Amino acid sequence: MFGRSFYLFSSVFGFDVRGKHLSEARHWSAPEVFGPRAHFSTSPPPAALLVRDVKRRDEGVYRCRVDFRNTQTTSFRYNLTVVVPPEKPVVVDRWGRVINTTTLGPHEEGDDVLLTCRVLGGRPEPSVRWLVNGVLVDEEYEHNTGDVIENRLLWPAIRRADYAAVFTCQAANSHLVPPKEVSLVLDMFLRPLTVEIKKPAEVGEGGVLTAERRYEVACESAGSRPPAVITWYKGKRQLKRITEELRDNLTVSVMSFVPTMDDDGKPLTCRAENPNVTALALDTSWTISVVYPPVVRLRLGSSLAAGDIKEGDDVYFECHVRANPIARKLSWLHDDRPLAHNATARVFHSNQSLVLQKVTRHSSGRYACSALNAEGETVSNELHFRVKCE
Repeated sequence: MFGRSFYLFSSVFGFDVRGKHLSEARHWSAPEVFGPRAHFSTSPPPAALLVRDVKRRDEGVYRCRVDFRNTQTTSFRYNLTVVVPPEKPVVVDRWGRVINTTTLGPHEEGDDVLLTCRVLGGRPEPSVRWLVNGVLVDEEYEHNTGDVIENRLLWPAIRRADYAAVFTCQAANSHLVPPKEVSLVLDMFLRPLTVEIKKPAEVGEGGVLTAERRYEVACESAGSRPPAVITWYKGKRQLKRITEELRDNLTVSVMSFVPTMDDDGKPLTCRAENPNVTALALDTSWTISVVYPPVVRLRLGSSLAAGDIKEGDDVYFECHVRANPIARKLSWLHDDRPLAHNATARVFHSNQSLVLQKVTRHSSGRYACSALNAEGETVSNELHFRVKCE
């Protein structure tokens, strides 16, 4: 073998071993074609022309001619096709704004996501497709102005399950190189899914609270992103003594309060909401039962005047009791001594009233009533009256 030459329309590379060892062969490369980018390699076999940094202009049909010393010249033709990769895709939103971050959104549940992937250049023409979480969902694309190819993706009525979905646009025109791609991660505002009041352990199964004792009540809400804003109400009044913490996907709000007897029967409401979404807030309520010792007040009959009671008059007292649970015992006191029902002495107990018939001067003194329930016993205020002798 004397040498090899490669031709496009004229000689572009030569390898000459006439009178030389292979290692001393003369290489020649046309500077306007390959220049220093080309090299002829004989080891390992088969011999090959190596071209670095292939350019688009290198494409064409090449002829390799081999001249032998004693045999006929041989030539081969090679068709070199140069693949030009497309540029990296660009994604624009429904308003034509380029998305320069890796995050898409945030969006609300129910939103339609409209994305357009634009790809410039590439030879042969690239295919442009959309994948969601690695699954092909759209491979229909169209030409736009110049060398621009677009694929428009509509992802309608996104759901909670779409949160953190990866939207990937790929442009490819050869299996020789990986596709050019860009990926966006869907960010979403999510409404709270649950809200639950956790009753204090010390209240037991009945959920009964004791008046004037401090309690800490927790409310847990899950499913919101960002974490839910939790608000507490007692009746219609908002409560402020609150601490919050995050536990995994939970927002935990702890409210500290001291119930009074006036709180008995009021709803304790926990409201969870995400101000970033249009969905309504999520509420849950606990109607609290507050137990307390009897509150007792003694009054003289409305038609009587304490300073104008004469012997022989009838006198009655009314004992007003407020208690939870209901008072199970009502007692009367005269000068700190129990005053029992005694028809002979004309002393009568009737429901929450004390009736003294035909009083005498011995009926004068201090009167009080007491009420007893499971929370304790309370003695009322005292009423004094003197019986006038005629």
